Amino acid sequence: MKTMISRIKWAIACAVAPLIVALYRLGKPRGVEVYGAISGTTFLPVPLLSHDDDPNLKIVRMPYAAAGGAALSTIKPGYLVKFDAARANVNPALTADDAVLEGVVLDTPNDVANPGDTTVGVALSGSFDKNTIKYSDGSSPISAAGQKRLREVQIYLDTAVVGGAFAP
Repeated sequence: MKTMISRIKWAIACAVAPLIVALYRLGKPRGVEVYGAISGTTFLPVPLLSHDDDPNLKIVRMPYAAAGGAALSTIKPGYLVKFDAARANVNPALTADDAVLEGVVLDTPNDVANPGDTTVGVALSGSFDKNTIKYSDGSSPISAAGQKRLREVQIYLDTAVVGGAFAP
């Protein structure tokens, strides 16, 4: 009996679902997310990760100081950063900074309510797709010395499939 009731419920749900979606789309105002989810410009690190279930991912939000390097407006997720001497800000990391690499940018400022925001989301540990991580000037690949330093701070760069994220 339970199986028959389950089948009837499933049939009703399958018949009504397209109608509900159609009615919702007709009444949906323009420019609004369909499911009211977080916008696509909000923090989304998954494309950088080497797999989607890294248990050791540690992310902090730190002020960004250009310190003679790339401006904040040119920083993108996947760029490498280092700490300043006081460890109060992150600075762009270039090839010459292999010995002091500290993290990977995962999120840039996009708070429309606070246009003066200069903080970036930085991963201090985790596994990332080697194809998506670059120095702050956009150059890649990361040198052997840079990869060694990143491993020392618990950041691992995995060779991933070019067509998509690696899933072990």
